[in-house]
Amino acid sequence: MKTKTRRLVFAVLIIGYAVAVAAYILNMKSNHKDRYAVYIGGYGAAAVKCIFNPNTYELATVRDFKADNPSYLAVSPSGGNIWGVSESGKNSGVWGYQDSASVKSLGIVRDGGADPCHIMYYKGHLFTANYGKGGISVYSLDTAGNINPPHQIINFVSPAAPRTVSRNHQVKIVTSAKSKTDYLLSADKGLDCIHIMRLDKDTSALCPEGLMNTVPLRLYKCDSALVNVPKGYGPRNFALSADGRFLYLLCETSGHILVYSVSEAENNLILTQLQDTLSDYSNAAASADLHISPDGRFLYASHRRGKDGIAIFQIGANGLVSRIAFQVTDQWPRSFAITPDGEFMFVCCQKDKSVQTFRIDRSSGYLINTGKKITFQDFEPSCVKVRLSTSHT
Repeated sequence: MKTKTRRLVFAVLIIGYAVAVAAYILNMKSNHKDRYAVYIGGYGAAAVKCIFNPNTYELATVRDFKADNPSYLAVSPSGGNIWGVSESGKNSGVWGYQDSASVKSLGIVRDGGADPCHIMYYKGHLFTANYGKGGISVYSLDTAGNINPPHQIINFVSPAAPRTVSRNHQVKIVTSAKSKTDYLLSADKGLDCIHIMRLDKDTSALCPEGLMNTVPLRLYKCDSALVNVPKGYGPRNFALSADGRFLYLLCETSGHILVYSVSEAENNLILTQLQDTLSDYSNAAASADLHISPDGRFLYASHRRGKDGIAIFQIGANGLVSRIAFQVTDQWPRSFAITPDGEFMFVCCQKDKSVQTFRIDRSSGYLINTGKKITFQDFEPSCVKVRLSTSHT
């Protein structure tokens, strides 16, 4: 066989092998039996629940949860209830529903314009990061999941003149491996800092009857109450390693990721910076969300406005990260979520009004576009949550 012909045959074989591998990755359908409930929040008139079929990559809408601009969501561990924020100026607040065919309301509490942009559920309580007034609100729930008025509101103020405005963007619970004490961290984009508070029982409060957690929880200041980040970084979202040893912070304005070691000393959570690395190479000042793969090997960060997509990092044994790839997405990727088995990622692309479905190559961490997405007419998705579904509804 002539050299030129031999090279041509070799090239054809290589292309054929690559196509076969791609087809295999995208068509491993017989091994997937679990369906996932996917909850989508955003800017519009209602949040949406979908069921994801991993055999077809299809998202099918099963119900709506009426709310004004439900930009961020929280789901109970059992999946029976859903809560969210309404990021709507004077009409902003917190709402909830039973996740059932009848969609029973769990109440709504207005916050007078604090514009909460993040909400989390923990131990029978809801915690919100308030962007408009720069603070945190704490709500207790009754045994059915109904929302009580906030029993604690903390507003942060700039410590020095000229005063800047506090803009809290996410709250996260970190439980100390040493003492099992719960700490709440808040990323303050406006003050360029991380607020740290201890979470404990509120023994001074008058307890409403029928609380999900018998005694309300309260936030208390601790000595390590503030961790500053470089000025202008704009801290936005956290991710915590499964063993609690490392904390990752995505900074919206700078596009950097800061890596911290996590320790504890005398009822204080200690964050020690280990790394400062650039994630958004286009310097678009619009970094959005951050998550770790379930196996703890990869870190993903979404970036908007410039080169829209997901930056992919490998996590070393020492907790440090190195960027290995970038996956282009639809326009304005904001929140994203990874299925518990680590095989799929759903990406909210706000400006294209779509939620894209990607497969994850668990050996390399790379993302593979399935070509499947759900698109909305009058709804801009900004948050996605996923859990294992026990039914088709």
